[in-house]
Amino acid sequence: MNYSDKAASYYANIRHDLVRLADRKKNSLKVLEIGAAYGETLYFLKQQGIASEVVGIDIFEDTKNTQNYKPLDRFIFGNIEELDFPEYNGYFDLILLPDVLEHLIEPKKVLAKVNSFLAPGGEVLVSMPNIRHYSAFSKIYLKGDFGYEESGLFDYTHMRFYCRKNMVTLLDKSGFQVVYQESSIKNYKGRSVAKMINIITLGIFEEFFSVQYFLKAKKA
Repeated sequence: MNYSDKAASYYANIRHDLVRLADRKKNSLKVLEIGAAYGETLYFLKQQGIASEVVGIDIFEDTKNTQNYKPLDRFIFGNIEELDFPEYNGYFDLILLPDVLEHLIEPKKVLAKVNSFLAPGGEVLVSMPNIRHYSAFSKIYLKGDFGYEESGLFDYTHMRFYCRKNMVTLLDKSGFQVVYQESSIKNYKGRSVAKMINIITLGIFEEFFSVQYFLKAKKA
């Protein structure tokens, strides 16, 4: 699977949608991001004074070397499924998994590593695409098409597919307790129709309009 074939825009963004869920009462955090891309989110956390130490891991190595700029304390290139860092056991206050778990062969094993990396009271922030989104229903059941795409729900690098319930179960069975979960429709701009339908149906249709979920979890 060649991640270097992806467009630069696939990697280049600060994940405000995820890091806003971090406990802002805490600062000087030690932060690990798995799937850190160009390291822009880690750089942001350090510049804002939220993090005192930031470590990134990514399978993709940028040929422009932007992943090694000075504000990052360490950047590790490699597949998290094949790496281990006993020196980081109980070390990190915050671990980010931005749209990573769906790319893994054995996400539960990676989550076991993540659990071991967390310091007491630490938290993990996860975002994952929702295969129950109406566009997936339309593509599969109406068009009879499960073809992979360059990006999105059917990204050709996705190995796993989850609905909200499966996301929570995965974390629960990996030694975490989900303390907060949020659908992406909460932050949609101009998606008032979807929000209104969700209200009218008492939340039943939320999963059909949510392309993504955000979860916060702590050690169980």
